[in-house]
Amino acid sequence: MSGIFSPVVPEDLLEARQLARKFVRQVRHQFRAERAVLLLLNPNLGELEVEAAMGLSALCRRRRWVLGQGLVGWVASRGMAARADVKGARHALGAGGSEMAAPLTEGDKLIGVLAVGSRKKNFFQDGQEVELAEMARQAAGWMALAWRMAGMREEGERSAALAAVGAAVGAEETVPAILQRVARESQRFCGAQLASIFLLDPATQELRLEVCLGASRAYRSQPALPAAETVLGYVVRRCRPFTLTRTEDSAQDLHTERIRREKLTSLAVVPLADPHGGIGVLCVATRTMRRFSDAELRLLTGLAGLASAALGRAKLASRLDHTEEELRNRERLSSLGMLAAEVAHEVRNPLAVVRMLWHSAVRGWPVPEAQARDLQLIETKLSQMNTILDRILNLARSADPEMAELDAAEMVEEVALLTRTKLGAARIRTELKLPTRGSARIRGDRSLLEQALLNLVLNGMEAMKQGGELRLEVRKLGEAVILAVQDQGPGMKKEVAERLFEPFLSRRPGGTGLGLALVRRTVEAHGGSVRVHSKPGRGTRVELRLPKAD
Repeated sequence: MSGIFSPVVPEDLLEARQLARKFVRQVRHQFRAERAVLLLLNPNLGELEVEAAMGLSALCRRRRWVLGQGLVGWVASRGMAARADVKGARHALGAGGSEMAAPLTEGDKLIGVLAVGSRKKNFFQDGQEVELAEMARQAAGWMALAWRMAGMREEGERSAALAAVGAAVGAEETVPAILQRVARESQRFCGAQLASIFLLDPATQELRLEVCLGASRAYRSQPALPAAETVLGYVVRRCRPFTLTRTEDSAQDLHTERIRREKLTSLAVVPLADPHGGIGVLCVATRTMRRFSDAELRLLTGLAGLASAALGRAKLASRLDHTEEELRNRERLSSLGMLAAEVAHEVRNPLAVVRMLWHSAVRGWPVPEAQARDLQLIETKLSQMNTILDRILNLARSADPEMAELDAAEMVEEVALLTRTKLGAARIRTELKLPTRGSARIRGDRSLLEQALLNLVLNGMEAMKQGGELRLEVRKLGEAVILAVQDQGPGMKKEVAERLFEPFLSRRPGGTGLGLALVRRTVEAHGGSVRVHSKPGRGTRVELRLPKAD
């Protein structure tokens, strides 16, 4: 039947471009035309690009067809088939002659144009544009089906790739290893010759090449790119993907120029982002000209998200290590302060006795003038010693906490996030039992309370050498809010638990015995109390009882 394609077999649907070539051959044969082409709309550029063609010059194959210009552009913008004689080659399929075109649509959405052409004038007859429109309708249906099948196939591959990288993130692989895996999966899935990851330096606003696969030494050793002078910076700023079918058609751009030097044609870039904005980009490039599908861009975006998560995890781990080191330093300083306070307190009492006895002993003694000066000097030095001891005791006293209203659940959740990586490395699962945000509010110094909680979490981790579950809980009890940390360690006897908060008493090798003493001092400074529940073989639960904010 005129205007009907020959049957499409299942094998044709496995490759959309092969199917497009089949339609072009048949439409050319149907109308005995010299030229035939199937063009698809690039949604990023809003222009038509050649998907398959016969009889077109190399220049026409590389051209982008603007909507509204020439017969092809007119048909695309109006959504209706047409035929006409054309002059010149600027917006035509050839140097002149006759052309006929019909839109490819899916519902009300334009997806492309099917067109034929001849060098002869008045070549196409009345009614043939209707026949071409029917063939375009059929071609659009079959192309849409092929794309859906390809999408399902790609979706399965995409899920497998994301699962593999997600497993790597969960297995606590190093950040460089995860970034390498992301680049490798991106290159494999897109059939790309090059895959690279650039990270943004916030201080200099430059993009530095972090990972690169498939490029030359010149590309790998390239200097940092100013973010403001390249399309990569645009992707970082806008946090939106960008694709380029032909790099040679792009404006002057530092990175695109380097891609061209690698003899690569098509480029796709997706952002790496965290909650504060873009932090880098993932790029893939191919040697052959191609359009990147929505499924490919979704996969690249998903892989970029996993890379961003790995970088965020590394920042949290670094922050945790810094916080832990700061906590240790504060413990050392506190131990010195508490030791100095104890020494000062013990020396101050005997010194007071010496001063009183000295006054009693020397009162009324007739002494020569030279000895009187010596006795006065001794009394002055005793007074200075007492002043020094007063200063030591004042320094050893903790400063008043800076009180503010806090959400206890949010604070505990942040401590859990900070310690997630370290607990995971120790094979410890974290279970959170928290009320709704804003329902358990307390007044306190956030930094001091977070340090106290962090100390309890790290103590719980030390107690569970073989791993286990650490439970963090917040609950309301009358006019108080309870913050609890419960481990599955060996537990302890009652007499040990009663002395747990004494200074300089540590059951851990290398411990100062001041961590829990500082916890109690912090909680008591907030008007609260600390309770310990522990039994041998049944773990330990430490509860911080703090007054409600209201």
